[in-house]
Amino acid sequence: MNRRVARGRWASIAAEFGMLTGPEVDSKVGPNSPPAGCLAAKRQILGVVTRAGRVLYPGFQFDPESGRARPMIAVIASIGLAGGWKDRHLLQWFCSPNGYLSGDRPVDVLDDPDRLIFAAHSDLDLVW
Repeated sequence: MNRRVARGRWASIAAEFGMLTGPEVDSKVGPNSPPAGCLAAKRQILGVVTRAGRVLYPGFQFDPESGRARPMIAVIASIGLAGGWKDRHLLQWFCSPNGYLSGDRPVDVLDDPDRLIFAAHSDLDLVW
C-alpha cells in the first residue's frame, strides 16, 4: 500500500473512532484495570505503533458506556496472532468491508460474536 493511501486510511480510522494514547486508555478503563501497555501485551486490545514511534489504541475497542475493553477484541486478536497478523494489519481488517460479513466491516458487527468469529477464522487463519 503506498504511503499516501496508508495515511488516508489511518486518518479516516482516527477521525471515525479516535486513536487514544496510553494515558487516555488508562483513564477510560479505570484504575482497576491493567494499564494500556499491559492490555496490549496480553492481546486484550490492539496497540498500533505510529511512524513517530508512539503507540495508539483505536477507540472502537472500548465499550462506550463502561469504558472497558470489548472482549471480542481479545478473541479476534488471538485468532490474528495465530495467523501471523500484526496489530496494524488487524486494525485495517476491522475497518475494511468484509465479504464474509456481506460487505459489513468487522468493527460494525462487534456485538455479533458468531458472525465476527466466522469472518475472523475465514480471513485471519489463512496462511499463504
